[in-house]
Parts: sequence; C-alpha cells; structure tokens
Amino acid sequence: MSLPFSPSSSLPPAPLPNSKFSFINESRVMHGLGNSLRTFQALTGTSASGDDFIFAETGRGISTFAYSLKTKRLAYSSRRLQPEINIKSYPPSTDSTNPSPSVTITDGTELEYVDLSFSRDGTMLAALGGVSDFKLIIWEVKTNEAEKVVSVDLPCACKKVEFDPSNPDYVACLAEDGSKILVFKTVKILGRYESDLSTATLDTTTPNSISSFTWGFEGFLLIGSTTGDITLYSSRMGEKGMKLPGGSPSPVISVTLSLTHYIVCHQDTSTFWYPKTEDGMPSLTIVQKSKLPDDSEVALSFQNALDFTRCLLLTAKNAFHEVQMEVDEPAPDQEADSNAEGGVPPPIIQFEEEQKDFEPELVDFESLPAFHSGPVTSIVSLVLGGKATFPTIVTGSTDGLVKIWKDDASPRQLGEFKIKNGSAVTSLVAFSGYPCFAVGTADGSIRVIHVTGRGSIDSNGDLKISVIYAEKFADAAITSIAFSNLKLAVSAGSLNVGFIVACDPSKPISPLATFKTPNDSPIAALLWQPSSHLLIGSEDGTLSCVDASSVTPSLVAEQLHTEWSCKMAGVKNLLSLTESSKIGNGRFFYAVNVGTKGVECYAVPDGMFTDPNPVISPVDLAESGAKGAVCLAASPSGGMLASGGGGGSLTVYKVGDGSSTTTSSLACHVAPILSVCFSASSSMVYSSGSDGSVFVSSLVNASSFDPNPSSGDFDFKVEEVPANLEVADGLSYLDKTLASLQARQESESKIAKNEALEGIKSLSNRLREMLEANAFAPDLEKMSRDEFVVDLAGRDTTIELNEAAANETREKIKKDDMRKDMLASRIRQECWDGMQTHACAVNALQLESVKVQNFPVRKMPAATQRKLDLIKHLRLTEIGEMQKGGDKFSTCWSNLTTEVPQGIKWMVNAGLLKATTSTEEIAAQITSLSNPDEEGEKKEEEGGEDDGEEPVPLDLTMSSPLPAFLYHPLAIRTDAQRKTQITLLKELVRLIAEDFNKHFQKLKAAKEDTLGVLEAKNDRIKEILAELKSDETYFQPTLDDSEVVDSVLTLTKDELTTSVYESKVSREARLKREEEARIAAENNKGDDLPTRALNDMMNGTLEVKKEIISEDSLVREEWMDEIPFEQMSEEQRKALDEYNGKLKAIAEALEKQRKALELELKKLRSEVAEVVKAFDDKVMACYELRSAVHVTIHTQELYCHRLGMSIMQREDCIKAMIETEEKLRGLNVQKDLVAAQCAAFMEKKEAEEAVYNEAMADLQSRERNFRKEIQEPAAATMDQDTVKMLMALYKSKAKSGDDALGSGTTSYSGNRQSGGMSSSRQSVGRRPSVGRRSSMSRRKSHSSRNRRSFNSTDDGANLGPLQAAMREAQKMASQGLWTSPKDPFVASDEARAKALRYAEVQLAEYTPLNIDDVPEAFGRITDQVWAKLNELRRIRAEKENEVQVQAGKLKEAVKQMDRSKEQLSAVEKNIESLHVSFDLLVEQDLLDKKNIEVLTTFKQGQDEFDQGAVATSYNDAILIPLSIIEETNAAIRALGDDKVKVLTNTLNFRKRINYMNWEHEYLEQQAKDMDEHYTDMQLLRVSKQVKQVISGAKTESDRAKMERAEMHLSKLHSTHKNKVVKLNKENSKVVRAIKDRIDENEKLDVQLKDLEGNVGIRETIYKSRVEAAGGGQDPSTRKMKRVTMRRKLVDLARAQTDEIEFLRMELDRLRQKTFPSFANAARERFENQPDEMEEFY
Repeated sequence: MSLPFSPSSSLPPAPLPNSKFSFINESRVMHGLGNSLRTFQALTGTSASGDDFIFAETGRGISTFAYSLKTKRLAYSSRRLQPEINIKSYPPSTDSTNPSPSVTITDGTELEYVDLSFSRDGTMLAALGGVSDFKLIIWEVKTNEAEKVVSVDLPCACKKVEFDPSNPDYVACLAEDGSKILVFKTVKILGRYESDLSTATLDTTTPNSISSFTWGFEGFLLIGSTTGDITLYSSRMGEKGMKLPGGSPSPVISVTLSLTHYIVCHQDTSTFWYPKTEDGMPSLTIVQKSKLPDDSEVALSFQNALDFTRCLLLTAKNAFHEVQMEVDEPAPDQEADSNAEGGVPPPIIQFEEEQKDFEPELVDFESLPAFHSGPVTSIVSLVLGGKATFPTIVTGSTDGLVKIWKDDASPRQLGEFKIKNGSAVTSLVAFSGYPCFAVGTADGSIRVIHVTGRGSIDSNGDLKISVIYAEKFADAAITSIAFSNLKLAVSAGSLNVGFIVACDPSKPISPLATFKTPNDSPIAALLWQPSSHLLIGSEDGTLSCVDASSVTPSLVAEQLHTEWSCKMAGVKNLLSLTESSKIGNGRFFYAVNVGTKGVECYAVPDGMFTDPNPVISPVDLAESGAKGAVCLAASPSGGMLASGGGGGSLTVYKVGDGSSTTTSSLACHVAPILSVCFSASSSMVYSSGSDGSVFVSSLVNASSFDPNPSSGDFDFKVEEVPANLEVADGLSYLDKTLASLQARQESESKIAKNEALEGIKSLSNRLREMLEANAFAPDLEKMSRDEFVVDLAGRDTTIELNEAAANETREKIKKDDMRKDMLASRIRQECWDGMQTHACAVNALQLESVKVQNFPVRKMPAATQRKLDLIKHLRLTEIGEMQKGGDKFSTCWSNLTTEVPQGIKWMVNAGLLKATTSTEEIAAQITSLSNPDEEGEKKEEEGGEDDGEEPVPLDLTMSSPLPAFLYHPLAIRTDAQRKTQITLLKELVRLIAEDFNKHFQKLKAAKEDTLGVLEAKNDRIKEILAELKSDETYFQPTLDDSEVVDSVLTLTKDELTTSVYESKVSREARLKREEEARIAAENNKGDDLPTRALNDMMNGTLEVKKEIISEDSLVREEWMDEIPFEQMSEEQRKALDEYNGKLKAIAEALEKQRKALELELKKLRSEVAEVVKAFDDKVMACYELRSAVHVTIHTQELYCHRLGMSIMQREDCIKAMIETEEKLRGLNVQKDLVAAQCAAFMEKKEAEEAVYNEAMADLQSRERNFRKEIQEPAAATMDQDTVKMLMALYKSKAKSGDDALGSGTTSYSGNRQSGGMSSSRQSVGRRPSVGRRSSMSRRKSHSSRNRRSFNSTDDGANLGPLQAAMREAQKMASQGLWTSPKDPFVASDEARAKALRYAEVQLAEYTPLNIDDVPEAFGRITDQVWAKLNELRRIRAEKENEVQVQAGKLKEAVKQMDRSKEQLSAVEKNIESLHVSFDLLVEQDLLDKKNIEVLTTFKQGQDEFDQGAVATSYNDAILIPLSIIEETNAAIRALGDDKVKVLTNTLNFRKRINYMNWEHEYLEQQAKDMDEHYTDMQLLRVSKQVKQVISGAKTESDRAKMERAEMHLSKLHSTHKNKVVKLNKENSKVVRAIKDRIDENEKLDVQLKDLEGNVGIRETIYKSRVEAAGGGQDPSTRKMKRVTMRRKLVDLARAQTDEIEFLRMELDRLRQKTFPSFANAARERFENQPDEMEEFY
C-alpha cells in the first residue's frame, strides 16, 4: 500500500455493521469492518497475531463476503453501481514468483449483493441480488475464471443463501420477510445447468415466521421460527417433518450441527443441546443448556469453530462469547449406574409437563474482550505517569461507557467507566501533563476523571478511575470541550452557551465564567490561545474571542463579554478548529467546514478591526476527500494534522508555518468519521466512524516523539473526593446561574429604579417651583409652557418610534387577521355554504340524553344533477321499451322477478319493503318488521295474493317519484344497471333525509312555540312567587348551542383569547356613554313608542294597579298599648274593637289571597308539566322516526356498497382471466420450445445409441474372430488349451500402479521386468513343474502381500490414537480440505467423492504383455503369435475406450432427454393448472353475471347460519321458504309420533315375550314335576313290562314299532320335499307377478307426474286467464268454494270407504261358503286370550 500509514489493527473486537462472520482457520475470524474486511484472533488459548485488512476500492464498504475452507478462497463484493465480486486466495501467497490467482465477476446484480455463499467443496458460488432485481446467481468457480451456470429471478426479496453441505446441487434462500424458504436444485446435463424450485413455509399466520435456517443431514432443512420452534423440512421430498419445540420462546438465530448433537441458539442467548438419534434426526430431549447472565444481551450470530470443539456467539453489544461445543461425558459412577439400568443417563431437561420446574445445570460462556455497543463519538490520548510514561487511549461512546486502552499497535482494554444515567458521551478532552480527562455527555454534564495505576498496568482492572468533579451545566449536550495548560481550565460549549471551569490542582474545581456566542449560533469548536484568550467558533462561521486571563473563582460565575468577533470567509457550517502546539502556535489555526473540501489555515486575528462587519480569509487550503472533512486533530509533536472525512476517508497533513500540505489519504470507513486522534508518540492515528468501526493506522517512517510524563499534582486530591461523586439531580448550573443573575439584576434594577424615581421627584419639584414662580412673574418675564420642555427633539423621536412600532404591530395584526379571515372564508365556503341543510338538533325538555338531530344535506353539484337527469332519461327510455313489449305495469324486463312472490317482506326494496321517500311509510315498514302480523305472514307464504306492489302508471315523466325509476333487486343483472342503481339509491337517500328534515323543522318550530308558552307561564309564576315571598325554583328551559343553526358562526366571549386594547381615556368615555344610556332608559321607561302603542291597544288598562291588601295600612295608636282595657273609655273600647275587626278582616283576606295564589301556582306548574310532557312525547316520536330513517339510510348505503363490491369483483375476475390467458400463451410458446428441444434430444439420443450399438457390435465381432486371427501367424495349428490361454490373455485386464492411490484407471499391461523373450527361449533347461510351482508361488506371495497391505491400510485396527490421527490428517491434507474429524459432514464428503469417481468414464491404458506371463506348461508360442496377440489387445483396448466414451455420451443424452421430458411434463402440468384456474375464473365470471346482490331482513330465530366471532360470511347460505320448513317439521313430528307408537308396541311385545318365557319355564318345571311324580307312583308297583322298560330290554314288537315309525318318517320327508318344490315354483310365480306389478306401478307413477304437470299448467293457464279477464272472484267466494269442495271430497271418500268395507265382508262371506275357514275363530281367540297378562314386565 503506497501510503505513509497503513491500518494495523482495530480496537478488539470492533463494532460490526452486520452479524456475519466466518472462520478462516482454527482461531482467526473474518468480519466486515467499516470499509474493509478484518481478520483477527478470536478464540482464547491461541497465539495472538496482528489484524489483517482488505479494503473496498469504492470507499462505500463491503456489502457481503464468503470464504471457502477447502479452496482457501475469499469472495467479497463492494457497494457500488453494477457491483463486482472479487475472488482471491486468502491468505495470499507469499511467493512473488507464483502469485495467487484472482477472479473478478462483473455480470450480476445492478445495485448491491445481499449475501454470498460458497459450496462446501468451493467449486460453486451463490449470490443474492438486492433491490431492483431479486436474483439468485450461481457461478462455477475455476482457477482463473468463474462461469455463470444459473440465474433465477426470485419471487421475493431474500436475505440469506446457503448450499447443502452434503449435496451442492441444492441451495436454499430465506425470504427477507421471513415468510418462506426457496429451495433450488441445480442439474448439470451435457455441460448445461438447470434449476428447479420448491418452496417451504411454516404453518403460521405471522408475516415474520422464519428467523433462520440451517442445512442438516440427508437434505433436511432445520427451519427456526420467531416463536423458538424448529421445523424439519425435506428438500428432496418437499415435505415437512417433525417439529422440535424450542427451549425458549425467543426467535432462533442459528442451528449448529456436530457429530452427536444439534445446538440451537436463540436471540435471548439461550443455547440448547439436542442429541442426535440413530437416524440422524434430533431428539426431543435437551441434554445441556447455556445462557449469558445479562438478560439485556441480544444474540446476533452463533457459529462453530473449525475444530468443532467450541462455538462463538456474537451479541448486539459487539461482544464475543465462547462456549464448549461438546457435551460433558457423565461421571464414571453415573455411567456405571446408567449401564446397570440398561439405558443412557437421564437427560437434564425433557419436554414433559411434570418436569417443567426442573432447573438444568448451566454451561457458562467465556466472555471475550468487549467493545462499545454504539459508535465511538470521541477519542483522546492520555499519558499516565509513574516510573515511565504509559500512553493510553480514552474512548467515549453513545452507550454511556468510557474505556481506556493501551496505546500501541494491538490495543487492549485497561479499564472502563460507566456514566451513571447511561447518557451518551459527546466530547472528551485530556489534561495535557496530568492524569486526568474531562467528559461531556448528552445530558449537559461535565465530569473530570482522574486515572492512576496499580503497579504494572498490563490488563483490565489495573487502573483506578475516580470522578473528582461532576456538574450538570446545561440541559443540552456538551458538544465542544477544550483544556488550557496555562490557565488550567476547561472550556465547554452547549448550544450557544459556553462555560469555563477552573481545574487548578491547588484549588477546588469550580466554575469560573460563562459566555455566549455573539449571534446565538451554536458553538462548533473552542480553541485556547497562549494568552489565555479563548477562540469560539460558531456553526454559522463566526469567530469570536473572550478574555479569560483575569477571571477568578466566585460564588456566581462571571458573564464574559465578547472581545471581538468576525466572519470566516466561505464557511457555511463550521465543524472543528485546532492548532499546532509547535508550529505557528498562537498565530495560525486550522478549521474544517461543510462548504470547503479540505483544511483551511487562518491567521489568528488581533481584534483590531476597522470594518464594522469584519471578515477573515484563509491563507492556505489543503484538500481532503470528495466529501470534505468533518473533524480535525493535531499531533502531539505538532508536525501533523489528521482529518476525518464525511465519506469515511482519513487524511494526514504536514503542518507548516501558516500552511498545511496533504500527504496521504485512506478510505477506511463507510460513514462520516466522528473523531480522530494521534497517539502519544505521534506514530499512529485513531479514527472512529458513525458506522461503528474504530481503526488504528500506523504511520510509516514517522519520527519518534517522546510524550511528556504526567504530573502527580492531582494525586493528593483524589483521596479527598467521595468515592461515588456524581451529578446531582435538579436544575442545571446554567439555570442556577441564570436564576442567581436574575435575582441580582432584579435587586440592582430595583435600586436603580428607586434612584431614578428620586431624581424624577426632584425634577418634578423643581419644575413645579419654576411654574409657580413663572405664574407670579411680570408679564415681560413670563415664559410659555412649551419653553419649559428642554429635549423637544427627544420627545419627537420617542413619539415617532412609538408610532412606527404601533404601525408595525398594526400591520402584523392586520396580516394575521387577513390570513385567518381567508381560512375562515374557505372553511365556510366548503363546510357551510356548500350545505343545503345545516346540522341542527332539538333536545328534549326533561328527558336527559334524548336528542333528535336532522340529517345534514349537501347541495347537489351541477355535474351530479346532470348525471341524475341523464340516468332518468335512460330509465324512461328503457321502461318505454318494456311497456311496448306488452308488460304495461312493470319497470323491469319480464320473467326477471318471478322467482319470488310479490308480497314478500324479507327483501329490501321489494314487496312490502319497497323503496320510498316518505318517512311515514318507512316507519310503517320498520313497525311491521318488529310486530309482524301472523295473517300477513300466512298470506306471504301462500303466495301473497292480497298484498302486492302498486302498478306503475304509464305516464312516467322526469318529475315522477324516484322509486319508480329504481330497478327491482332481482332485475339487476349487468354492471351498467348496478351503476345506475347506485346513483339512484344515493339520490333516494338524499330525498329521505330531506323528507325527515321537514318533520324536524316542525319539531323545531314546536319547541320554539313551547318555549314561548313556558316563558309566559314562567313570568306569571315569577310574579306569584314574588307576591308569596318564596324562593322556590321553577323550570326554566333554554336553548342549547347545538339547537341554534348558526351557533358555530357566532363568536362568544369565552372563545376570545385576547381582548381589545382600551386606553384609559377610551374606557372612561365608554363608561360615560353607558351611564348616560342607562339614565335615559330610566327616564323614558313607560314612555317609549312600544309602551305607548301597547297602552293604546289595551285601552289604558295595561298599568292598572291592583289593590294591595296589607296589615301595614292599619295604624295602631299608642294608647291602645299603653292603657289597659279596663281603664279604657267607651269610645276607646269601640275604637279598639273596630281596629281588631279590621285587622281580622285583613288577615282573612290575606289568607284567601295566599290560597288563591298557591292554587294558581299549582295550576301553572301542572300546565307547565303537561306542556313539557306533550313536547317530550313529540321528541320521542321524532326520535323513533329518525331511528327508523337512520336504519333505512344505512341499509340503502350498504346496498350501494354491495353493488360496488360486485362490480369490483367482476372486474378483478376479468383482469385475472386476461392475466391467465397471457400466462397460458407464454406457457404454450414455452411448451412448443421444450417439445422441439425434447424431439431434438430424442434424435440425438437415438444417434448416440446407434453409434454405441455399432461400436459394441464391432467389439463383439472382433472377439468372435479372435481364434481365426490368432491362428493366421502361427506356423502350425495350436491346440485348444493354447487358444483358451491366449483368449484369456486377450480378455485379461490389470490394474495400474495408480489404482493403489485410488485413481481407478484400467490398463492392459504385463510384467515390466521381462526382457521380451519368448516363452520357449525362457524355459530352456527348466523343468516345467518347477517353473509352474515357482510361478504359482510367486503369484500367491504377491497376492498375499497385496492383501496384507490393503488390510493394513483400510482397517486401522492395529494403529494407535496418534497414528490414527496422523493418518486422518494425511488423508484430509491429500483431499485439500481443512476440517476436523468431528465435522458431521465428512462422511457425506467421502460418499460424494466416491460417487464422482464412480461416475467418471473408466478409460483403459494399453501396455504390451510380457512373455513371462505365459505359463511354461503349455506349448511354445512364436513371436509372431505374441505380436499378433499384443496387436489384438491394443485394438481391443481402443475399441473398449471408444465404447466407454460413447456410453458416457449416451448416458448424458438419456439424462438430457429425461430432463427435457420432465420440463415438458412440468410445463404441461402448469398449463393444466392454469387451465383449471381459468375454468374456475370463467365459472366465477358466469356466477358473477348471474349473481344478484339482494339485502334481506329476518328475525333472529330465522337465521340458522353459524355466526362468526367478528363478521359472518353468508356465501354458503341458502334461503328456504317457511312452508318447506313447516312441512319438514310436520313430517318430523309425524315420524316422531310413529316412532313413539313403534316403541310402545315394542314395549308391549317385550312384555308378552317375557310372560311367554316365564310361562315356558313354568310349564317345564310342571312337566318335570309330573315326570318325577308319575315315576314315583310307577315305582310303587313294578310290572314285567315296566321292568323291561326300566332295564332297557326291547321286544320284537318294539322293534316293529320302531321300523314302522322310521318308514313313516321317511315318507313324511319325501312328502315334505315335494311340497317344498311345489311351493318354490308357486313362489317364483308370485315373485314374477310382483315384479310385473312394480313395473306397472312405475309406469303409472310416470303418468301420474305427467298428469300433475299438465294439471299445474292448466291451473296456471286458468289463473292467468282469470287475471287477464279483470281479476278473480271475491276472496270469500273462493273460500266458500274450497270449503264446499272439501266437504264433497270428504263425503265421497267416506262413501267409497263404506263400499270397500261392504265388498270385503261380502268376499269373506262367499269364501266361507265355498271353503271352511277358521279365521274368525282364530281372530277371536287371539283377541281374547285368557292367560294374557298386560301388566307383566
């Protein structure tokens, strides 16, 4: 790499942009890092080595990679348009004379490769294309080239591809959404590759059901689901196998195989070991479990090492964890116990219910060194002190961790510190010369951290990290931070505010000052100057300076003012500032910004600017990458700069005095670099990118620099700091400072205000004294009032400024009001003016929550009205055509509505539920549905003769009612009719709403009248309560805002957020006007024009004052209380009596008046209640009417939606039919091509077969002619034994020496040690027998040696473990495959290699025979014969090779022909399936054409369809008339009655059977008793005959009786047989007669059906004629006719029944005259059995 620096390593392990990593040997792992592929030492217990990098050429990173262990080749693809795939050997060859071959693949995807994968043998490479072309591409990788063999367009985006390890012909792809796995099979025929596709999906409804997959044994896929389960899928059979329940509900990320176990890793880091059964399938038993202790860890990838002894787990926190792959063997005692029991040891976990609480023994993960889990935002170099300088690197990340690493080429972690609240680290700065650094976080806090070592610092934990200061300064993030060695202070910036903190070791750390940017732009960078001035760079490119040299600590931080500020020319967005500590220190600084692609050098301004808007320009520019630089750092040596680019490039510059020069650049990141830092020795550069990677780049030929050791001044302070010093909760330091400053400013302003007021008072007093003196001065000395104003210009200026501010405010308010008025006008135009009827409501007076709302109706646009008029014209034309056809009373075509009767009430817009715009009719329809009439239902089921639709008049016009234009629901058959019906239904809904609104307006007017009546009555009630001096409440109704139509347009005071400004003068004038108006109203009360008119109308009686009766009108004189009654005079007594009488009369009058008022009040209250109740009843009636109308409107809208859905379904069906036809055309073309290809392959196969047969025939003919040809060179005729021996030599084959190595090549050869002499010459002087024995023994010895050698090589029974391992290693090395004996796919590799060797064509290699191979026992063979034999053998070998080659060609031709036939069969199958789909679509289209959208209404009990949980689909439901249901129910009830009767008879029969059984047993017992009784009686007197009978002796007479009885029995048998034959003949005759009767009955049934059809037709004709003649008979007449007819039929049936009974009796009488019959006697006997017991059970 021709750069002055090169990437040497990364902080281990670096953050990974994705979860893919791959082992390249037993311990090293490769993964993607930034713009490169990194290889590092991953496993423990192995020797560490440096990191290796492979960088992408484009600088946009490497999208994916793959590594082949067998071929040691690496394939990777960089992100770019038209990306390439680079294939190279890795590790590369170190031999410069023999470089490693490389291959570049250019023809692939367009944007980016998603995944790459090598086959197990490394000969095939698969790639997945990303967005824009979802492709699967497979190449055959050779040494110097790669040939594309398969390119398939995938049906969906995929994210993973993997070959089957046991058979690379199969490759699987995982869909990106986790819905399916695509399995492809590649087949190579005659050098051409083809592929087949099968799909595997899990039985789940979730979109992301598959989380991962892994190939198992014998072509099985182990598919991991998001629920933690494992499903086995056979890629060969295309079937799912067993389902393995997961040990964790977390998604499966990986399944790893070993020789004995399946290892499943879940996303929650749970890992389970399942043993492998004998058939290779996983067991349901978990034998081992492992999990990380941190529950927050999320597993990303899990992979086994190459030795199959350990596994590596990568988590989301970018940490690697190692675990043993093998399951621990049981202890010897456990193994003995298990063997004693005859089984294996019990498992740790089983999927059994009773073991669910069993806790397994966990296997611990071994954690490897971890890095940050988020991007590193800042890196600084920190030098620690001690006996020697110890340089370190400090990193801060968004994960809230601060880590310290050793500063060398292979960094290792020394310690870490975690922010308490997990806030992200945003900035870092090291204290140069001190073991401290400051940390700025996203929560606005600053922490000063002290680091000391403990002895030798060489591992994690050797550092003591202490927080010596922590303070929250702001609420926003600390974005910039800098340290000053001279001032010993830290400056930090957050947004537009900055802070300076004193960090003097000799004093406590405390804030010094605060500062702000001049124009409130956020702070981008801070830079200390040697003079303790601080340069502040703002994001807008403003450079300012504050002087901190004289700032000292105080209770409140000092607010520093800006010394000077200027603009930096060309800076759009400043990002970073820095300067060299050695070159140009304090005179020049360097800056990077968004607008410049490089590092600019500026001279530090001295602050002496003459321009009011100063601008400084750069003095030098050093170019960087194409996207510029975003961060900048200077080396400790001061001679170099490093910048991080926005495109991820790292650039190094050489610093000069006022200049910088670009020296080199390296694209190591794929995203902007967040921070760069030099090492303490200036020999390395650290860079961190937002892609999560951190690179350590070594500078080549860099001069050495010794960093200064850190001071120990801070060491003694550490002990005084609390151990857990952290940021206190509450207000930030900025808020506290602002509050303190505000309090101080308020105090100072108050003091200044008081002082100003005192001065004003003094001036006021002086002015007053001067005015008084001026008033008394002589006229010549008097001054005018204006002359006392001193600053006239200031006054005018103040007035002008105030007027200008007022005008500006007025204009702003005016524009704001104009904008609001415009919005209001537009809203009013759309939502108010566009409405024909505005929304309004009427509330009930006393019924709570009862409200009636109208239906808002929009104005009909002109286009909609025109469309409606056109549709009406079309309907009028259509109806006219119908009426011309003869159907004068219908609006539909004939025979379209005859499927249902006319008077139905279950179909919307038909029958009794016909469409109407009248709300009264709608309410009546709803009422009839809720309270059906039974008689009406009966008439409906009988056909609905009485209730029918009114005939439509002939003179339909445009002004006719809209329902007359609607189609009958059964008459809508086309899409045009559906669209017409939708438009008419929308208009119908609008008319229904308008009709209801008329009722609503009447209700609204009624409420207004009611409120007027109630107001008058309430006035009288108020007067009565005033007279009664009562505070009772009374009902006072008011209108709600929703009841006022334009209330939404009225602005109330409560809605006003601001009030009109009113000056003091204006307010006084307004109050004065209001007072004058009030006084005028009081003066004019009763004398205004309305009052005078009312008085004239009432003839002056309006103000007639009622006489008020009160006790106050009587005056009680004082003497009445002072003089006792006895001392009063007569006049006084009389006056007192008169007073008492008047007082009593007044009291009685008052009581009478009170009772009258109370009575009137009660009457008024009752009247108010009646009025309110009457109005509420109207509201309830209107509410019910609105409910009915609302239901109707929703029903019609639902009908419109159903019609629209029907139109869309048919359009979708037609579209699907067109697409299917296009697919069929394409498949037919493909079928023709495949058929032609198949025919060509057939011809090729036949040609190859003909050539093969010809070669075989030639070979066989030569074998037949061998005897003749071998005799020709012989001098004499050879005997048969010699010919047979030569024939055997002719046919013999020998294995070449290469066969021992497994090549399997056949050769025609002899003994190479022969000198070529003939057998006769070689056998001179020898005994034949000795020679034969010697030859046989030598052959036997050779055979035995070969046998021993073969056994010793293949058996391996006598080898030790080390020898066996060595042999296995040699075997693997010979195969070129680096793997382990524990690899589970080693056996499949060997089997596949053997199959490939067997499939190769075995060509023979000819070698002439030697003369020594001829036995000496046979006769002499001449040289001519021997030469002829070798020639014939050579020709035979050539012919056999030709046959073998031709056989291979024939085999390939047959395979290709079979493949073509399979393709043809697959295409025909696809065509057939498409034909089936097309037929289904045609049927669906026909069904859609016939389908009629009908809305029906039923009672709840009439809906027998199974209801769904949310919505019910009635696609499979049917409508059944009630008559059929009732007939079926009647038949069921009849059958039930019959069954009850049958069961009753069965019960009775069972009773009788039980009684008969009992009687039978009873008689048997009686017979037995009688036998025993008579036997006893006979034994009382024994005669000779009885004695013979008892002794068993038989006489001649007995034998004669027996013979006669036997003869009689034989005759009875013959007679019975003859009778049976006769009866069988008669039975056959009866059977034939029955069959004839059955045939005759079937014919009669057919005739009966024909007659019934004719009768029905005639009845229909009769009814139609009657209806055509002007109607039928009166219903009562028809009913009377039916009753009379039924009576006649009943009488006729009874007469016929009596006649049949008479004839039957007459027949019995005549039969009894001719033949004797016992039928009657038997009938009577059976009817009245004496011993029948009915009650017997």
